[in-house]
Amino acid sequence: MITDTGIVTIHDLENNGAKLTCHKVDAQEFLAHPSGRWSASPNEKKTSVRDAKSEKIDDDSGEAMKLKAMANKVLKAMAKGYRLLPK
Repeated sequence: MITDTGIVTIHDLENNGAKLTCHKVDAQEFLAHPSGRWSASPNEKKTSVRDAKSEKIDDDSGEAMKLKAMANKVLKAMAKGYRLLPK
């Protein structure tokens, strides 16, 4: 089991501690935002990404990285094939 996937859960303090799952890099930006809306804890204000709960996964097929490496044109063609985009 992979324990540090780079994905963490942070909380929206203005929305009853609603969870947001995102990459650590994005979480750092949210937590540092001047609004103070985001926290690594649902109950108290914590602005360090180290305090955010890491998500665990059973395996990593690498599919996400493959998709990120594809050109936009190829991704659009795939989405049309799956009928995710209008033709």
